[in-house]
Amino acid sequence: MQDHGNKMKKIIIYVSVITLIMLLAGCGRKAEERGVGNDMGNDGDIRIKDVTIQTSVRKTGQYPESICAVYSGSLDGISVGAADFKMTGKASIWGSNDKRPFEAGFSSVEVKGDTITLYPADYPEKFFYADEYKIACGKDERLNFTDKDVSKIVTPVADDFEYIEGQGGSPLNYHIFRPADEENKPLVIVFHGYGDTKNLLTYRTAVDWAEPENQKKRPCYVIAPTIDDMIYYRADKRDEIFEDLKKLIDTMVAEGKVNSSKIYVMGNSFGGMSTIEFSEKFPDTVAAALALCPAVNYSDTAVKNLEKMKDVPIWLAHAEHDNTIPSDESVKIKDALKAAGAGEVKLTIYSDEEMNASGADSDPDSTYSYHHVELAVMEDEAYKDWLFEH
Repeated sequence: MQDHGNKMKKIIIYVSVITLIMLLAGCGRKAEERGVGNDMGNDGDIRIKDVTIQTSVRKTGQYPESICAVYSGSLDGISVGAADFKMTGKASIWGSNDKRPFEAGFSSVEVKGDTITLYPADYPEKFFYADEYKIACGKDERLNFTDKDVSKIVTPVADDFEYIEGQGGSPLNYHIFRPADEENKPLVIVFHGYGDTKNLLTYRTAVDWAEPENQKKRPCYVIAPTIDDMIYYRADKRDEIFEDLKKLIDTMVAEGKVNSSKIYVMGNSFGGMSTIEFSEKFPDTVAAALALCPAVNYSDTAVKNLEKMKDVPIWLAHAEHDNTIPSDESVKIKDALKAAGAGEVKLTIYSDEEMNASGADSDPDSTYSYHHVELAVMEDEAYKDWLFEH
């Protein structure tokens, strides 16, 4: 019996030792899975806490300049480079409900404390087109995050505009930028193109005027109406917006904020058409107009009423091979104004080579097709100088 008892004790001790070894091995595996003790850091609880994206409005639209990801736990000991990260996602397509896949890499990465800052390289989209995306680290998946982790997007200059919704049923919604000195300043009104309701982020036609460099040289107010597609498409609704915009201008003039002799209007595509229609409706208000690839073929009355704005100086700009609005439309406007006795009409037609040099391409479905003559115009100070000379 004693021998049997001794054997049982040995078996129990043996099983206990084996169990302990297995438990220790299991803990080791779990520790390795969490990252504890591996060469990628000593904090097993590393996970994404928050993401802030810094963007700018380049001439090709909103661009992510840096992506700042904050994690729980220290990143000490983690060694990663730009090549270890990749961004993949799906982006909207202008004028379509479809999505297209995209991917982007990074030019550099900084790791400091609990933060990783990534700097995108050759990002292929307007940033606000990116509806869903993931940034993955091939070296350590704990560093992965998605668009759902982003809490803040910062866009200098564009963020300085205030958004005002139409009051009392007015269809006029707009962004407004106010200069540092708000007394008796010029006003630049910028109409956007059809479908471009992200009018501060789509291109630089509005934000350019609010840039510190421009404000130093040409301090001014900037009003950029935001017009929904189906409202924009209707001439009667556009007319309502023009009426309410005129009331807003009159109020700002009466308050001593806007110089009544320095009110300028500009826009591209549908915005170019609206520039002409507004100038026809209120020729005594507009000091000068800048119409970029104006879509007057979508307005039955725009060309017919050109005589009403014959005393408004205007500069038209168009790409020679614009696939959306033929450049002939701008030629027709120039000829009709000249025939009506207009005193100052300028027209610039850009060649394919000039459009290519500005960043456009010949594909009509491209984000930056030849229809985007603003790519060339907003790079040229001559247009701004011309407006403010009037």
